[in-house]
Amino acid sequence: MNALLPWIGLALRAYVGGYFILAAVPKIVEPLPFATSIAHYGILPSWAVNASALVLPWLEIVCGILLVIGHRVRLNALLTGLMLLIFTAAVAYAVVLGLKIDCGCFGSQGGDEVSWWKVGKNTLMMLMCVFL
Repeated sequence: MNALLPWIGLALRAYVGGYFILAAVPKIVEPLPFATSIAHYGILPSWAVNASALVLPWLEIVCGILLVIGHRVRLNALLTGLMLLIFTAAVAYAVVLGLKIDCGCFGSQGGDEVSWWKVGKNTLMMLMCVFL
């Protein structure tokens, strides 16, 4: 079993890191639809919406790349897990309020509507980060 742990870690890093890279690219290319998605949650003031739409995708892509290549795995898993915690709390908030909005996960490429399924998926990825 111990011989499998490095391979499991590699698979988890590739999955979570790859997911974050794929999610970040459309938001970097077109930040306005992502800003609109953030605004639909109704959590942040307008100045923070625009700042978040510009900063978050770059943080996602950097953490994703560093996870994939295995650089400072614990730190990047922690940062990625914290982002997932925030994203999951926002999605759960929207579900509880009954909002019918896109989660904003993949920017203009579309994504899932907020749902408990999305909360569960994010929670599973957070657990992957804890393992790392």
